[in-house]
Amino acid sequence: MPAAASMANPAAAAASNSPGAAATKQDRAIAGLFSGLAVGGVALFAIGGASEHKGTISLLAVALLTVGPVAYGGLVFSMNQVAALLSSVKDPKGPAAVAAGLADPSRSSVATHAGGSAGASGEARASGTVSTGGPVAGEGKAKATEKAMAAVPAEDKREPTAYDLIMDVFDSIPSFARIQQRVPELIHATPGALGQIPGGCRSLWQWLNEPHWRPFPWRYLPNPVAFVWSVIEIFFIAPILGLEILITVPTMELVKAELRQERFAWLRNGWPELVRSVSRPLGRLMMRDPRNHSYLPWWFLLGTFVPALFFWALRRHAAYGLEFSTLCIYHLLRVGPRLQLFAHAHVLTHKEGHAHKGFFKGIFSVLNCVSEWWIGPFYGVVPWSYYIAHMKIHHRWHNDVDDVHTNLDLDRTNPLSFFLYVPRFTLYWTGLSPLALLVKRQEWSLVGKLVYGMAAYYGVALVLLFWDPVFCFVYWLFPHMEGAVLLSAISYLWHAFVEESDPGNQYVNSVTILDGRDNIWNEDYHVVHHHHPNAHWTDAPAHFEQHRDQYAKVKATIFQNTEEGQLLQWLFEQNWDMMAKHFVDLDDELTHEEKKSLIIRRLSVVVGEAGRDGKRKEWGASSSIRDFES
Repeated sequence: MPAAASMANPAAAAASNSPGAAATKQDRAIAGLFSGLAVGGVALFAIGGASEHKGTISLLAVALLTVGPVAYGGLVFSMNQVAALLSSVKDPKGPAAVAAGLADPSRSSVATHAGGSAGASGEARASGTVSTGGPVAGEGKAKATEKAMAAVPAEDKREPTAYDLIMDVFDSIPSFARIQQRVPELIHATPGALGQIPGGCRSLWQWLNEPHWRPFPWRYLPNPVAFVWSVIEIFFIAPILGLEILITVPTMELVKAELRQERFAWLRNGWPELVRSVSRPLGRLMMRDPRNHSYLPWWFLLGTFVPALFFWALRRHAAYGLEFSTLCIYHLLRVGPRLQLFAHAHVLTHKEGHAHKGFFKGIFSVLNCVSEWWIGPFYGVVPWSYYIAHMKIHHRWHNDVDDVHTNLDLDRTNPLSFFLYVPRFTLYWTGLSPLALLVKRQEWSLVGKLVYGMAAYYGVALVLLFWDPVFCFVYWLFPHMEGAVLLSAISYLWHAFVEESDPGNQYVNSVTILDGRDNIWNEDYHVVHHHHPNAHWTDAPAHFEQHRDQYAKVKATIFQNTEEGQLLQWLFEQNWDMMAKHFVDLDDELTHEEKKSLIIRRLSVVVGEAGRDGKRKEWGASSSIRDFES
């Protein structure tokens, strides 16, 4: 333990020198040795999988960039541990001395002086707060803590590295004794859990068959059928999607941890500006609005790397059949770390759907449909879907009951309601339900354009199906269903809230997230998106501030320092406390319990046949279209 920590806490220092603590350090060091070797092995396995049967240099490079920093830290630590273990063979002082030599002082300093920042919650890291190991009791203790922190050498006051995060996860794994204790408990509890299944199934069946009004066409889709449909669709994508989440989300956290290190400051600070130095002049040259220059690098990456990846997978499938390694590599690299390529592809397609004149000018106008017609299909997007279905249906009815993927007739406080919603969004995503509504309204030009896009997407699917059904399902139709399920969850959240006393209030109906952790081109200002869809994304924060008093007056649906995925988790867990904790009352008038009550009440409002504003008379009538003031 470093000297500063020993002076600040003599009792802890004495405890750390005890034989028990030494043994614990020895165990930790040996665990660190094998963990580091495992990380190196994972890196080699990833590279080997990418290079299997003539893998390309680009895949090797991506694999190295993904696992390189982690593997480097793990292997360096492993070599240090091996050296320490070898030197301990000659050490006559016994295990305690060996353990003391094996202790990693840099990790001890992080845990001691930064209050375990390596193991702190994601929320603390995101907000920049640092725990001091517990609540401070009194001013004296606070001053002592400040002195202790001041005594820490500058090199010890560092952000946790990727390897630190790996070790924290390793430390959180239950011990063998704990597992031995839990197994009999689980065995003892199993009969009771199995005995509850019949009663749970009966309750589910009764809930599914409760009479409720449903908008057209969902009145013709019985709830039990919709529920089974949703379960089958989710199970279809679950294996690959689960792999994507389990690998890409931690990978992103590890990469971000390494980029926060001082040794990567040049890359962290220099790379974005280097990219902008290229995109800015290109934006002035190519784009109608140069403020959109930040789209260009993503278009280039998504428009070259992902198609090349697809045709690489197609070539390998033609030569070797279905390979699990190729399937995993393709989908993991297609969605990117923490699904960032997936997210940026869909956001770009969304924004392109709103840009009726296109983003490009002059001779570059040929690129105006690059997202919907070239990038989007690799992520399951039907061309013209955003341009027609999203703009001409969702932005007319704003999730009211005539919107073909409304959720307002469902009780959003019940997690099972989401299973009734997935088929609705899937039929919207495929283009079938928007097509039915546009035909009913006799908007034939829109019908023709949407049919054209559907024919293109499903025409490719048909060709692939005749060529190889397996390839068609796992490489072409899987992204289609993946997009339907993931974006159905986002859509379900964005418009889940309704104020019963003012059902049409757009500040309540749409969600706003301030200081969002995953705010891509200001998509988190969803009220602005509906209130003023033509506002440029760079102006969204100013638009929010301009209407701040209106947001405050109606207690708008605003959350802070979170993201869509986290809000969905709390919604499905019915974790109203966490939702209330992040709910923003701009006037600071509501207590925590009042915020909870407000959230539950707004999620519980179920809209009936008359629509949100009580003006609806028939499905898809122009009289129910809502145009917000701009």
